[in-house]
Amino acid sequence: MLTPKQWETISKQASQIYNQLEVDIIEEIATRIASVGYANTVVHNDVLIAQEMGLLYEDIINLVARYNNTSVTQIQEIFESAGVKSLTFDDKIYKEAGLNPIPIKQNKLMLQLLIADAIRTNSHLSNLCMTTASSGQTDFLNALDKAYLEVSRGVKSYSQAIIDTIDELSKKGSTVVYPSGYKTSLESAVRMNIVTSANQMCGKLQEMRADEMGWDLMELTAHSGARPEHAEWQGKIVSRSGQKGYLSLDDIGYGEPTGFKGVNCRHDWYPYYKGSTKTYTQKQLNNWKKENVTYNGKEMSKYDASQIQRKMERQIRQDKKDIAGIKGILTSNTNDNDLIKQAKQELLNKNNKLKEHNSVLDDFVKQTNSRKDYNRLYIGKAKNEDVLK
Repeated sequence: MLTPKQWETISKQASQIYNQLEVDIIEEIATRIASVGYANTVVHNDVLIAQEMGLLYEDIINLVARYNNTSVTQIQEIFESAGVKSLTFDDKIYKEAGLNPIPIKQNKLMLQLLIADAIRTNSHLSNLCMTTASSGQTDFLNALDKAYLEVSRGVKSYSQAIIDTIDELSKKGSTVVYPSGYKTSLESAVRMNIVTSANQMCGKLQEMRADEMGWDLMELTAHSGARPEHAEWQGKIVSRSGQKGYLSLDDIGYGEPTGFKGVNCRHDWYPYYKGSTKTYTQKQLNNWKKENVTYNGKEMSKYDASQIQRKMERQIRQDKKDIAGIKGILTSNTNDNDLIKQAKQELLNKNNKLKEHNSVLDDFVKQTNSRKDYNRLYIGKAKNEDVLK
C-alpha cells in the first residue's frame, strides 16, 4: 500500500519529467512566428514558410528526444520505488500473520512486470510527445496564415495580429486528444498517465503477492474529499474471490477507468486479517462523506471545492504558458519596434494577471482551509516562482 502522501510524491516526480517540454515548444513556435511574421504578412512567402516549418520540425524533434532520453530512467525509478514501497507495507502484514513473502527484488516475475509496465508507459508517453512535432508545424502555419489575412484585410495591425495569434497558440498549447474525444494538455496527460499506470502496476503486484500468500480479503484506503462514487466504497473490505458479506471487485469498479485504481484514483488497498480492527470507523467515513467547506458564503462539498481549486490551478498554468509565448517574441530576431514595444506591455499585463490569479487561489485556499498544491502550479522554468521574469 502507498499512502496519499507517497502518491503526492509520485505525482510531483511525474510532473517534472515533461513539464518544461510544452513551454519550450510554445516558445520555439512563437519565436519563429515573430522572426518570419513580417515577410509572411506582407507577401506570404511560401518558400520561407516551408523552410521554417522544416527547421521547426527538427527543433521540436530534438526537444522531444532530449526529454525522452532522461524519461526512461526517471519513469523506471518511479515505478520501482512505488512497487517496492507498496509491497513492503503489505509484506509486513503477511509476516505478522506468520507467512514468508519473497522480497520483490528476488521475485523474477514481479520484477519483469515492474520493468515491462515502466517501459510500456515510457513508450506511450514518447509517442504522445512525438505527435507534437507534426502538430507544431500545423500550428505554426495556421498562425501565420491567420496573421496574413488579418493584416492584408486591414483588420489588425501587424504587431497586434502577431501577438493575438501567438496568444491563441499558447492557449491551445500541446493538446493530447484521446479516442473518446477528451482533450487535455500534454503536461496533464503525462502526469495522469504515470500516476495511473504506477497505481495499476502496484495493484497487479499486490494481487500477485496475495495469490502467492493465498490471501483473499483486502482493506481499501480512505481519505477526505474523495470523489462521490469512490466515497461509497472507500475504507471497506473487499473479497477478491467474491465472498458474501464483503464488497466484490465489481462493486469497486476494479479494472474500470472510473473505478478503483482507475484514472487519477489515489485509493489503495492492503491485506486484511478477518476479524481484526478496521483502520477507519464508519463514523469517520460518514463524516468524510458529508464534509463541507464555505467559499464566499457558499457551502459546497469538499470534493466540489477540490474541483474548483483544480480549475484555478489550470488557469495559473495557462497564464505561465501565455507568458512563454510572449517571451518567444522578445527572444526572436525581429527588429520591428512596434512589435517589441507591444510585446513588452503584453508581458507586463500577463504577469499582472498571473499575480491576480495567484491571489484568488490563495484566498480560496484560506477560506476553504485546504492546501496549495505546488505540483499543479509548477510548469517550465518557473519552479519556486509565481511569476516568470
